[in-house]
Amino acid sequence: MTYHDVGGDPGHDGSSGRNLPSIKLIVLLVVAVAVVVFFFQNSDSAQIDFLWMDVTWPVRSVIIISFVAGVIVDRLGSFFWNRARRRKLERDD
Repeated sequence: MTYHDVGGDPGHDGSSGRNLPSIKLIVLLVVAVAVVVFFFQNSDSAQIDFLWMDVTWPVRSVIIISFVAGVIVDRLGSFFWNRARRRKLERDD
C-alpha cells in the first residue's frame, strides 16, 4: 500500500483531478505581496542609529538590508541546525 492508495495526497481534492497549491505556497505568496507593497509605500528617508553609525537612508534600503540579513541568518541557522542533527544521527548509529 502506498501513500496515494489511501487517498492522503496533500493538495489534491480528489474530485477534479487537479493538484491544489499547498498552504505554505499561499502563505509565502501573501507575505511576498505584503513585503512588495510595504517596500513601495515607504519611500521616505529615516535616521538610522546603529552602533557608531548615524546615517540617513531611504526606508527602502533599510527594508532590503533587513530582508537580506534575515535570509542570511535563516540560512546559517538552518545549516548549523542540520549539521548538528546529522552529527547526532551519525553518533547514534
